[in-house]
Amino acid sequence: MRTVLRTSIVTAALAGAMLAPAAGAAFAAPAPQAVTSTTKAAAPQVKKVAINKHLIANMSNSPTSGPSIQIHITNEDGTVRPKALATLDRKHTKQAAQGTVFTLTEAETAEPVLTVFEGGVTTSFPLPKGTAANPAPSPAPAPARYAGQAVYIGNGMVAVLRNKSEGPEAWIRYVGAQWKPGDSYMSRVLAVLDRRQTTDSAYGASFKLTKAETAAPVLVVTINGASKSYALPRGKAGQNCSAESKIQDIGAGTTAELYMSPEGPKVALRTAGEATAWRILDRGFPALNKSDGIVARIVNPSGAKPVFEWRTQGGATPLGRTTFPALPQGCKLNYKVTEQESGSKPGSTTPAGTKPQTQAQTPVQTQTAVVPEGAVAAGAELPVETVADTDNGTTLAAGAGLFAIAAALGRAALRRRRVNG
Repeated sequence: MRTVLRTSIVTAALAGAMLAPAAGAAFAAPAPQAVTSTTKAAAPQVKKVAINKHLIANMSNSPTSGPSIQIHITNEDGTVRPKALATLDRKHTKQAAQGTVFTLTEAETAEPVLTVFEGGVTTSFPLPKGTAANPAPSPAPAPARYAGQAVYIGNGMVAVLRNKSEGPEAWIRYVGAQWKPGDSYMSRVLAVLDRRQTTDSAYGASFKLTKAETAAPVLVVTINGASKSYALPRGKAGQNCSAESKIQDIGAGTTAELYMSPEGPKVALRTAGEATAWRILDRGFPALNKSDGIVARIVNPSGAKPVFEWRTQGGATPLGRTTFPALPQGCKLNYKVTEQESGSKPGSTTPAGTKPQTQAQTPVQTQTAVVPEGAVAAGAELPVETVADTDNGTTLAAGAGLFAIAAALGRAALRRRRVNG
């Protein structure tokens, strides 16, 4: 222990001698201090609410920009996907996504409310109190690109019928049951039918664009088994690139309707007796979460041949698999095809993309020799008693370095004496 004390004293003395000039220079020429401003604009209060086990809403109400809502998807592990599923503000008060309609009500007041309509049930979530709009912003004019013949088709929806240079289009929009001809119809889109996708469904209704390849297409809307036709404006004939939808029974009272278009695969999941799909799968949201209780996913959603997989029974029940309808000849996908995973083999109980587990092995690290430097390299050795009663590696390292510096200074002084002598 006495040796440790002596070594520490010598180390401290050498360090003090070496640092003294630098400390004097520091006191002699102090560095100027930069003056920075710490004043920042107060950020609006963000209120986070769980809409359900899959969705979370970030809601704020700024005095300058007004109410703002961002809906995000919550993963099974509790993490939140960074890309917003829906965004609402005073200029965009309604949006539908994944079979759910989000509406910012009382948007012009100081106390707006988020309403969520899903599965026939409406739930309300008040935003933080803010400032009423003054004056209230005027509604944006309907862009010519999306303007058309609006007809009420039931269940709070209108179909905006067009047939111009883009070809026949039926834009299905949610406007509410109070809508009447002449009212604004530029609300959120539920479905779009054209020559690339001629069938779809929403809010208990199914839609089909018939005679799409001709100059006189017709929209057929079916609600509760009753069908009604709506003629589109006349246009020019063209190729139909939509595949007929495919209905697959996946068990547990659930059906999956498979669609394929140049935009990629899409699956609408429905429960028996319910006309409204309770979940939509596509390239952006290809699989259910584990908490949904069943397996339903699109394997290789951006690939050339995507596959739908499902399992609704527990235990070792094998996965069901089916292909999507093929596009008509001559039609191409409008995105880059990327093969992501091959999926499970028919009858397999292993989910697609699951890799077999292997026993982890501890990597063997190669022991490397430390190359001596300074005094140690010159042949200096620490006394045995110092090594034996010292457990402070930092003191040893500092001491070795300072001894090396002292040795170098000693050699330099000896050379000066020899030259001077």
